[in-house]
Amino acid sequence: MDEQNFSRRQVLGGVAVAAGTAGLLGALDAPAAQAAEPAAPDLGESQKPPITDVKDKVAYITGGSSGIGLGIARALHEQGAKVILGNLNDKQWADALKEFPPNDPRVATIVHDVSDRDAWERKADEIEKFFGPVHILVNNAGVGLFTSVKDGTLKDWDWGMNVNFWGPVYGCRTFIPRMLKHGQGSHIVTTSSTDGVLLGTAGIYAVSKMAVSGLMEQLRHELRTTNIGTSNLVPGMTTSNLGRSESEYRPEALKNDPPPGGTPPAGNRPRFTPPPQPPTTPLWARPQSGLTVGRLVVNGIINNDMWIYPAPEYVVGVRARGEAMAESMVAFTPMPEHIAAGRDRYYRTPIYVQEIAHRRATQKRNIPGI
Repeated sequence: MDEQNFSRRQVLGGVAVAAGTAGLLGALDAPAAQAAEPAAPDLGESQKPPITDVKDKVAYITGGSSGIGLGIARALHEQGAKVILGNLNDKQWADALKEFPPNDPRVATIVHDVSDRDAWERKADEIEKFFGPVHILVNNAGVGLFTSVKDGTLKDWDWGMNVNFWGPVYGCRTFIPRMLKHGQGSHIVTTSSTDGVLLGTAGIYAVSKMAVSGLMEQLRHELRTTNIGTSNLVPGMTTSNLGRSESEYRPEALKNDPPPGGTPPAGNRPRFTPPPQPPTTPLWARPQSGLTVGRLVVNGIINNDMWIYPAPEYVVGVRARGEAMAESMVAFTPMPEHIAAGRDRYYRTPIYVQEIAHRRATQKRNIPGI
């Protein structure tokens, strides 16, 4: 590693660098008395990108008919990939397909309920009939359920977790063996959310997305010596149909019973409308377009980035969360030498130290359209 001497504060600062915001926002000040930790060990290089060019690669994108999913499909397609767009129903295909050339041979669609565990293998067989083995899986399908944890019903939990968490689990369980078997460079992207790393007002949705982030970090560790790369997509405010989930996608069996009086329970939190903004570049427009996020995703795939953060302004919250955890790990008495000497094993996995070095070494990038 180029920078062996970094303190706990500097390690957390690496998250900011990973988000492409070095020097943009001030770091939280560490206590003056806090001593620098010993140098991090050399844990080797991060996993090399299994895919360095998406041209002619086969990609399956769940929730691909609108929003972020459609943006990712468009970005992959414009770089030469063959894309299959999945969605719960076929109501949006007509509008989605307008974003591609008419009758394009590199575009296909499939109706797929990602929460149906038993259907995944059958759907995977159908998907592979379009263009052959899948190289890129994008677990993007999600529902916007913003009911609070304390007020949510078990039906709320079942619906939110079935789509937002179990859907990606089923997708990974289905396609990882297939990717390992065909042995070609492959990649899995799963869409989490800023709500999945910074809790606040999103309730059950945030919990489901935090679970997704944990899933992808664990897979990063387990797959780092294979032909499969992994990325956790953490978008911020993006143009999408997430707010229509409750009215259009919630299964009848998982709808809440109306309370006495007949007034249906509140579904989503009120949609936030950002104030008018002066003209800016696509990266900083809020809400971001799905295509802008998609182009960042393609860049993340070809660099095998562990995290993809399209909205780097949330670095202040990420730093605060990490610092709060670090400051809570207080050694109330001096650390015994035999424990301090064995600190390498307390990293648990090399992926975090490796990702810091990877992102510091690849800060400058030329991303088309960004």
